[in-house]
Amino acid sequence: MRIDVSAATGDDQEPAVRVWQAANLARGLKPSPARVERVRDKLRASDALLVVARSDGVVIGMTLAEQARLGDGAGAIRSGAGHVSMVFVDPLEQGAGVGRALLAGLHRGAEARGWVELAVWTRRANARAQRLYRSAGYRPTGRIRELPTGEAILQLRLTRTPSQVRSIMLLMPSKQRNS
Repeated sequence: MRIDVSAATGDDQEPAVRVWQAANLARGLKPSPARVERVRDKLRASDALLVVARSDGVVIGMTLAEQARLGDGAGAIRSGAGHVSMVFVDPLEQGAGVGRALLAGLHRGAEARGWVELAVWTRRANARAQRLYRSAGYRPTGRIRELPTGEAILQLRLTRTPSQVRSIMLLMPSKQRNS
């Protein structure tokens, strides 16, 4: 299967929502209509870094990063850092490298924004997601929180030095650097 990863366009937002919904339903999590609307709002935000994966022109995966904020997202903007809010792959396509390809595309977009750090929270019970993030260079921070459901989530972080980001930027085609 050929996987094409790119920054999303406006036309990709609803297919991205459908992937998110399908992946959640496959995990036994039925999002409420209000939650679906909040996700749509996040994907439409002007500062959203939405990346999609396509196979044969069909969106099969999505990831979203946002500018990091202090206070676990409630405070002021944190310069040079992003928060990985979502990584979801169509359940029928999982295990085929789509998640790794999505993270690589997300990292290129983050580097273009000058983000030297990306952090993500994931369920402690989600071993598959933890393997994906670790394989991409993320490391546990030691922070663990509890969701209102009582389920534990843990934070992982990827950090690059500014010189690493500059080196990567120089290797990127100018079209990608300027997008």
